[in-house]
Order: sequence, then C-alpha cells, then structure tokens
Amino acid sequence: MVPGDPASLSACALTARAVARSLAGHGTGVRTAYDAMADGWTGRASAESRRRGAGLADAATTAAEELERVGGILQDQATDVADLVARARTIAERAAGAGLEVREGRVEQGWGVTGSADADVDQSRDEVRSHLQAELDLVLAQHRRRRDWVLSVLRESTTTLAGVSHRLREG
Repeated sequence: MVPGDPASLSACALTARAVARSLAGHGTGVRTAYDAMADGWTGRASAESRRRGAGLADAATTAAEELERVGGILQDQATDVADLVARARTIAERAAGAGLEVREGRVEQGWGVTGSADADVDQSRDEVRSHLQAELDLVLAQHRRRRDWVLSVLRESTTTLAGVSHRLREG
C-alpha cells in the first residue's frame, strides 16, 4: 500500500552520514596540509597552491555538509515511511475484520461470500468502507507529499554538489 522500504532508507542515511564524516575529516586534513605549505615556501606558486588547496578543502566541507543534511532527511523519511506503513497495515487489518480488503489503494468488498444478504449489514459495511477509505487516502496523501518533498531536496542537493564539482574542475 505505502511504497518504500524504511530499512533501506535508514541504511542509505547511515551511509551518507558516514561518508560525510569521512569527507569532513579529509577536508580538514587537506586544509591543514596546504596551510602548512606557507612555512618556508613563498611566492606566487605557493600562493596559487594554497588557494587551490583551500578550494579543495572548501569543496570537501560543502559536500560533507550536504551529505550530512541529506542523511538526516533520509533518516527522517525512513521513520515517516515506517509510521505510514504501520498505519496502512492497521487500516488493512480493520478492513479485513469488516469483510473488506485493500487493493491498489482502494478499500473494496472482499472476494467471495462475505455474509448474509442483509441491507443493514451492507449499509454498515459501506459506512465502514467509506471511513477506512478516507483514512487510507490521508495516509497515501501524506506519503506522496513527504516523498515529493524529499525528492525535491535530493534534486537541490544534486544541483549543489554538481556546482561544487564544476568549480573544482574549473580550478
């Protein structure tokens, strides 16, 4: 019903954050190494090397911050998806208890014989179906809204990191 795998999202978040920490450490190392070049080496070549080193260190820092931010968002998404999956599962269980089932985002009459031919029971089941459908629609809308937001954040992040890469290539 609710697409997504919370465990995979969480693993991806963990990986992004681990890479962020590693990259931040490397950026600090690069900055320290290039700053140390100033001792005993002066002139334009030294200044140009330090400028490029600072640019590389800045790029590593920016990329690390972006990966940390995305990792946090992915972890939040994993938590949200887990909650939405649980809510959808509860709706499906309640539907099954009422002789209904959830198929492709719709709460529908179950297959086969579902009880006696009683107009009051049918009306009650329709009311339950309508109520459960409204709950399921809300869960699915929340999922779509959150997923679309996360995708927009990932697109922005891709643009940011592409800009960092472009600046590094241009020197």
